Amino acid sequence: MNFRTKQYLRKRFADYYQNSNLALPHDFVRREWGFIFFDELPEVVMRRHKAFSRENEAFDYIRAMVPAHAYHSAAYYEFPGAATMKEKKWQGADLIFDLDADHLPGKVRSYAEMLSNVKSETGKLLDFLIQDFGFLESNINIVFSGGRGYHIHVRDPKVRKLESAERREIVDYVSGTGLNINFLFKPAKRMVHDEGRFRKIELDSPRRIASFEDRPGGFGWGKRISQFLIHFLIDISKKDDLEVEIQIVNLIRNYNLKKANIKNISEDMDQRLGDFNKGTGAKLNKVRKFAEDPKYIEMIEKGFIDFPNITDLFDAIVDQAIQEESIHLGGGHTDEPVTADIRRLIRLPSSLHGGSGMRVVPLSLSEFGNFEPLNDAVVFSEKMIDIEIISPLKPQNSKVEMKGKSFTVTEGKNTLPEYAAIYLMCRGAAEYA
Repeated sequence: MNFRTKQYLRKRFADYYQNSNLALPHDFVRREWGFIFFDELPEVVMRRHKAFSRENEAFDYIRAMVPAHAYHSAAYYEFPGAATMKEKKWQGADLIFDLDADHLPGKVRSYAEMLSNVKSETGKLLDFLIQDFGFLESNINIVFSGGRGYHIHVRDPKVRKLESAERREIVDYVSGTGLNINFLFKPAKRMVHDEGRFRKIELDSPRRIASFEDRPGGFGWGKRISQFLIHFLIDISKKDDLEVEIQIVNLIRNYNLKKANIKNISEDMDQRLGDFNKGTGAKLNKVRKFAEDPKYIEMIEKGFIDFPNITDLFDAIVDQAIQEESIHLGGGHTDEPVTADIRRLIRLPSSLHGGSGMRVVPLSLSEFGNFEPLNDAVVFSEKMIDIEIISPLKPQNSKVEMKGKSFTVTEGKNTLPEYAAIYLMCRGAAEYA
């Protein structure tokens, strides 16, 4: 990023800060602040250990210094401006989740698709926080990061004093890490009848989800798995036999490969693993019977849950439920270091993201559903300006999609709306021309 580009971006960021209503975080006087400035880019130098005692002091500083990135601590301190962490005297911290699209599994074709995927994961996490942990909506703040994802701030006093290890356990819960299936289910009860020389064993009651014994309708992972099973059976009832057979075979096969910790298999090994397919016809008939029996669905709704004599399929479905219901970021986790770090700095809501030029947008739960980042977080004008694309772009980066429009850029001079041009300059792909 050359001097001319930095000056242009700083000027436009300054215009935004002068003309916008900035928002300060709850209890901002007890928080540490940090900033990254345009003059030092592309080197990332965090200027931290800053504190503000008055609202106008914070606003005046941001408007005068015009940071490329603005942050505040998740933590509360007695002396937030002290030069060392020990001197600050930690008093607690919000529970923070950083959901970054870069950590999502699988490939995406565009920035828009990436943002759509991470929004879906954020919605799942919000459901965990409200339904499983019981946090009030009023204690949850959602923030679009201005870049590749979302931040969730939980300000419930119950979590403020949690240490790093305890916060990491929350991450493990929402990601399904270490989830013990045997802990979730109560074993089936069986009755034994003596009939002369023979003993007859009969099923008295099937396995039951433990949480349903404590609360009608269940809660937590037990409830999530029961709902997944119901949806699975309803889906099965709508498919033809061939589709169901393929689905069953793949489920069991993938589950066993996972248990064996095999990622890639040769054709020869695949043949030796052919026992995955054994008895598929019988399993298909049994699953069909369960799926088409309303009483069986009612049993699952009450927490009674079992696939008699096809436990391998049952275990595979439960494993699939955990995979699909858990939060898949950072290799199966949310960004764990962020959540566990009780002294972390997080982006200031209502500031601008120096890596995209978009606004860091605070959202309520009701606003989150309809939020479209590539439209609602764009703050700069439609004015056409010239930029110089400074290096060849990969095909997936040569198209910019913002405000419902698509722009294809090539190396050399390009003329774009200011908002798209600023995005590319902030990304380091272009210089101001």
